[in-house]
Amino acid sequence: MHYGRLITVAKGARVTASDPQLQALRALHAVTKRVHASLDLTQTLDAVASGVVEASGFGLAAVNLAEENGDYTTVAVAGSDDLRRELLGMRGSAENWRELFRRAERWGSLYFVDHRNGVPESLYVWVPDIEPTDDPELWHPLDCLFAPLMAPSGEWVGVLSVDLPHDGRRPDAQQQEILAFFAEHAAIAIQHARLHSQLERSQAAAEYAATHDSLTGLANRSLLKTSIEALPGRGAPHVGVLVVDLDGFKKVNDAAGHEAGDEVLRIVAQRLQHHLRPADVLARTGGDEFVAVLTGEDLSRALPEAAQRLREAIREPICGRTGVYRIGASVGYAIGRAGEDFSRLVATADAEMYREKRRANAPVS
Repeated sequence: MHYGRLITVAKGARVTASDPQLQALRALHAVTKRVHASLDLTQTLDAVASGVVEASGFGLAAVNLAEENGDYTTVAVAGSDDLRRELLGMRGSAENWRELFRRAERWGSLYFVDHRNGVPESLYVWVPDIEPTDDPELWHPLDCLFAPLMAPSGEWVGVLSVDLPHDGRRPDAQQQEILAFFAEHAAIAIQHARLHSQLERSQAAAEYAATHDSLTGLANRSLLKTSIEALPGRGAPHVGVLVVDLDGFKKVNDAAGHEAGDEVLRIVAQRLQHHLRPADVLARTGGDEFVAVLTGEDLSRALPEAAQRLREAIREPICGRTGVYRIGASVGYAIGRAGEDFSRLVATADAEMYREKRRANAPVS
């Protein structure tokens, strides 16, 4: 970005600290630093609005962010605390904005709405309380000046609007140029924030996929291991492990297909979560195997009670989109101290689960 156009000084002339062009450059430089240093959209757009008020000679600056439906919401306001409270969060309809821009004159990259064109007040969301004038050189309360905020693709991501010129006059060429520069920086800030948000969402999705089962949304082995390793630091003295293996699940897959099997697994996962405490960790560790980790003082009673609740919950008929299915569950459990070999506890619970499964399938003499 080149700022030479902002300051045109005759050869030999001195630029003082109070020179308005120097003030504009300083304000723009401060906003530039904020845009490139911060990914907080609200703070950066506040800085843009404040810089416009400081540098362009207007008493009010507002940044209006485009919504998905085409409406614009005022997200940053500078000029006075009263105006900020009045205007922040105000929403203008897409139809009103389109009509305002249709009626506007093009001043380079800016849009100026001249009250003399008979613009109806219904198009405005706010009109300043200033004395109307017939002088074409003076600012009228129904005059509007906007700078579109454009992405590199040409998409309008917002609008920077100004009002209440300090001298009561329509802006000169220098003021217009300053406003256009600030609009560019506001657009950059919005693009930075959007890219940052997209990156955060992508990272969050990747982290979730790495730690959760894609079918049921439960924890996977990786998250289960991390949760177990954190137990000693949480002050949990004892840990209980429940291993749940479904009975009759293969028949569902064989008879109705894998789509039905997936639906059954999702419903089973929901039932297991419902019958465990929020603090308990539940993971899907195999095709039809689940592991739950419980902590607490009286696990010798809590574990068998939880195991029975889970057996009964799974035995209830499962009514899905593909049909009604009946399955069962074998559940084994083991208790140990937090921090000891967790794989040993799982192996103990797993062995107990298989003993229960063999007893259930043993022939009746």
